[in-house]
Amino acid sequence: MAAEDIILEDELDDDETMEPLQPKRRRRTRTKGRIVKVQQISRLHKKLGSSPLIMFFLGALVLLLWLCGTITQIQTSEFLAMGSAQRVATVAWSVLLQPWLMVSGQAPIQDATAWLYAWVVEVVTLVFALALSVAIVKINTINNRFGKWFVVLGFVLIALNGWADYSSSPGTNPLVQFLIALAVGMIVTIGLPLGIGLVEHGVEEL
Repeated sequence: MAAEDIILEDELDDDETMEPLQPKRRRRTRTKGRIVKVQQISRLHKKLGSSPLIMFFLGALVLLLWLCGTITQIQTSEFLAMGSAQRVATVAWSVLLQPWLMVSGQAPIQDATAWLYAWVVEVVTLVFALALSVAIVKINTINNRFGKWFVVLGFVLIALNGWADYSSSPGTNPLVQFLIALAVGMIVTIGLPLGIGLVEHGVEEL
């Protein structure tokens, strides 16, 4: 009987030592389950990020918005040059014909200067955003001072461009106008390289 009592006591002791270990095991199991879920989500995200179709769609959308933003900025600069208090209400695709109309001499005399100013400002903005270092190096090959003046005057034109976006943006209050001008300026400055980069990534994933 003494031996049986000892065996029963040992079994009871084992049960008592196992009880506090069970919550720990449950916690480890839950932690492992969460890690597995995170890994599954990460794999799904990588698959989506590597999908050529998604890359092409996003790239095309960004490029379309970049073009719309560029046209909008040209319109706001024209309004500023003309001294007009108009606000941009739509994307005027006819703006893309203005360079040809100016070169061919078909541009209205009262609008030609404003068109030219708007396009110059937009080109300077794109150069500053995408190829400033290259532009400075090339300009400095002619005269070292020209590069510095280009940067200074370019910043002035870009500041005026920002003001034109703000003053001609539709909005119920200054904050809304500022946010619209900020969004347009952002898509114009980074939209082109971003859109091309997304399309290139989609091609690489084919």
